[in-house]
Amino acid sequence: MRRIIAGVAALLTATPLLTACTSGSSTDPATTRPKTEITLPTDAEAWNATSSYPPSTVTLAVGQRLGARGTVSARQWAWDLTSAGDGAVLRRGPDVDIDPCPEDMAGCASGVDQTFIAIAPGTTTLTWEFRNRGTCDPGAGAHPAFGCGNVSKSIQVTVR
Repeated sequence: MRRIIAGVAALLTATPLLTACTSGSSTDPATTRPKTEITLPTDAEAWNATSSYPPSTVTLAVGQRLGARGTVSARQWAWDLTSAGDGAVLRRGPDVDIDPCPEDMAGCASGVDQTFIAIAPGTTTLTWEFRNRGTCDPGAGAHPAFGCGNVSKSIQVTVR
């Protein structure tokens, strides 16, 4: 009986550490979610949208990170960052997986935070377009007949 109780106690002690190691949480800033997040509309919402979404505004301090929460998938229709703003004000950081797909699930769209790091005071705008990756060249501009540039979402970021 003592062995069972000791075993259960050891398991309960190790569980928080095991969970922290396997959940993707870390003290490494490159792999932790930013405290400030903006969520892009879901693919289903964007698919049915008839016009661009209103811009959002965010204020950050120098050194603070912004996360643009969305999905990453191999699907033909997706949100693509078309303007990364002024690199002297805001720099693109590493993406952080927030909702990974199981390895054996084909066609899954995993959740991700595209991160941006506030570098210096100023104001800049990030813009995403919901586009058909098969027919829309990121540098070609809007082609509404092909579903290119019909729907966008912008975030105005002010760094203080």
